[in-house]
Amino acid sequence: MQADSTTATTSGTLSSLHRIEPLRGTDNYHVWRIQMEDILTDLDLYKYVDRSYTIPSQTIEIVLTDRKDSDGKALADETKTMGNEDYPKWFKFDRKALSNIRLRVDGSVLTHIQACTYSADAWDLLASTFQVKGTVGLIDLRRKFFSHRMAETEDIEEHIQQMRGWFQQINLIAPGTVTEVDWMTTLVASLPDSWDTFTQSVSFRFSTDPNKLANKISDLRSRILAEAHRRSTRNSESKAFFSSGKPNFNRNTRANPKPIDKSKTKCNNCGKIGHWAAECRGPGGGAYKRNQQNKANKGNFHNRRFDSPNKN
Repeated sequence: MQADSTTATTSGTLSSLHRIEPLRGTDNYHVWRIQMEDILTDLDLYKYVDRSYTIPSQTIEIVLTDRKDSDGKALADETKTMGNEDYPKWFKFDRKALSNIRLRVDGSVLTHIQACTYSADAWDLLASTFQVKGTVGLIDLRRKFFSHRMAETEDIEEHIQQMRGWFQQINLIAPGTVTEVDWMTTLVASLPDSWDTFTQSVSFRFSTDPNKLANKISDLRSRILAEAHRRSTRNSESKAFFSSGKPNFNRNTRANPKPIDKSKTKCNNCGKIGHWAAECRGPGGGAYKRNQQNKANKGNFHNRRFDSPNKN
């Protein structure tokens, strides 16, 4: 048998440790397939999916030879059909592989493989349904890769992952049609207009040495992420400054102050109760001159209103 008892005890435990985004369709099939290959390999189940472990027959035929009857006479060979002990063991592990696939697809995708009995059938059906193939698929991927522009509010890491995913899918369909140099220049060109100062600082002198080219790609990715972090930090600090720098006109002020009770206050000018000397209208009080002026103004107004004009 291809798998031993160790697989049975570990696969159930390990399967709960592998959590990935479920397969939703064509857009994430490429990444999902790579992750599933790693998961199934870790669980010692991938050889069931890729048919390295072939399906054993459910029954086997045993030929009984050298038979004799009770008198010692030779009898003809007899063929008996028996159940194959390897099939239930193989089916058990293949069913685990199928379960791991089904548990990591979206409900809408599950409808495609719910009738599959074996893991390899489900695996192949998903590939034929969601793997981009042919000229039309290649043209669509190239259009997305070379024309996509990052939005100002888009996360830079998600943008890089999306662009790299298209790059890998193109080369999966038509190997070598998009180079690493194309990847670098297209990624820089896809950045928003606000990144123009940064993009102008990028050198596009590439080395033909694979190691140097790989280092430059890694360096460019690090520079882009560092620039995105710097921009994010600057925006956060600006928001914090404007939110904390707004003047608060109500700060350290008393709203609706309680009026002072002057009902028992004695005036130091006239000696009366109910007002202060500054408010006293009597001679010597603070309001005395204003009181006299108001009376004078009223008198003048009365005279102007009722005196008849002089006749010449």
